[in-house]
Amino acid sequence: MTDTQPLMIAIAPNGARKTQQDYPTVPISPEELANTASDCLKAGACMIHLHVRDDKQGHSLDPNRYAPAIAAIREQVGDQLIIQITTEAVGIYRPEEQIEVVKKVKPEAASIALKEFCPDESHEQQAAQFFEWMFKEGVAPQYILYDERDIERFNHFCERGLIPGDTHSILLVLGRYTENQESNVEDLNPLLEVVNKSHRWWLCAFGKTEAQCMSRAIELNGHCRVGFENNTSMPDGKSAAANHQLVEVVADSAQAFNRSIANADQARELMSFR
Repeated sequence: MTDTQPLMIAIAPNGARKTQQDYPTVPISPEELANTASDCLKAGACMIHLHVRDDKQGHSLDPNRYAPAIAAIREQVGDQLIIQITTEAVGIYRPEEQIEVVKKVKPEAASIALKEFCPDESHEQQAAQFFEWMFKEGVAPQYILYDERDIERFNHFCERGLIPGDTHSILLVLGRYTENQESNVEDLNPLLEVVNKSHRWWLCAFGKTEAQCMSRAIELNGHCRVGFENNTSMPDGKSAAANHQLVEVVADSAQAFNRSIANADQARELMSFR
């Protein structure tokens, strides 16, 4: 393997859907998120993918809820973790509202589902202006891509100059948010066939096959996002007690492929934050 990159590991500790009624150790409050961030940093994570919730543990993009969560995490870990906020719509938020939360919070990084921000041609100009704003303001995007069509559309956007920059961070998703979902590692190959090789690609997967999928990503010089958002099972099928255990599984797999673990500053360089 040439140009082997240090492995970037992101933790997605809660997502938009699971509540503590579904899984008692899903972190929800700012304090719980901060403690999780600290534990995952020690386990090898360089980035946290952050969701916040409303008073009923429902999905929220309220900037006033992001502020205390970000502050609590920074108090625990300083700048040793990249904090990436979600902009996930979950059928609740419109593109204009997703854009507004990023502009108000102005985080270090944000995840962007291309199909949500630009569902059709009528949204192209608005999306392009927002992507340019992120580029100029130094807010690092990670573009979420779900299938070959999504990737090809992203490539076309880049070719047309609607997405500025030359090297991008993209997250490939194996599967969908459905009950008892388990991803198939063989579904990765068709996605990689249409990914521009200059980009830094990450993978997330669902269910107890998460570890197998992450091993393939590590082998192929990709990067890994794990956590309770997508999976609460250890490789043996037993329930994980905490998010950091899933990070530890990935870090252990990295050793088998002689991949070093990236810290936050190395990740910032790889993802062209600065």
